[in-house]
Amino acid sequence: MDIKKFYNKKLEQFGENDFRSLNWSDEEGKSAKKRYKQMSQYVDFKCKNYIGYDINENLIALAKKKYPKHNWIYDLNKFKSKPYDLCISSGVAGNRGGPACKHNNLFTWLSLLSSISNKVLINFPSNRATIRSANVEYFSPEYVLGQALNITENVQIIHKQKADFLLILTHE
Repeated sequence: MDIKKFYNKKLEQFGENDFRSLNWSDEEGKSAKKRYKQMSQYVDFKCKNYIGYDINENLIALAKKKYPKHNWIYDLNKFKSKPYDLCISSGVAGNRGGPACKHNNLFTWLSLLSSISNKVLINFPSNRATIRSANVEYFSPEYVLGQALNITENVQIIHKQKADFLLILTHE
């Protein structure tokens, strides 16, 4: 599956103001907002230098249009240093065909995110989820933790619900 085509089709079908265009289950994005709220507990809103990441250029263009003062990227290879305090990736890791869809790509992807930011927050669909979707890759928290510890010793996994977990990598 070409993940970019998949999301472009969803965007065309539902439009930019409907969370289903991001493959969330409902128009209002109740589950997405729940994840954003969880992530916000671990964000220092005083930091001024942060970045949002997605793999789809069209979704990044929309984000730039809606939030022009924020930094948005889709090509991690453009960055060779750590210019950002914070990088948030929500809903990217679990995409079949996405940057971490094959577990052997996970370390590379985590390393890239970590190389551009001092703190990285990523939510992952958990392999403990009882409801599954064909378009989602599910991850073992233990496996993700092992890969993350090869990058930095400052790692947290927050797994408060069956469906997903939050990974926090810190270089401070």
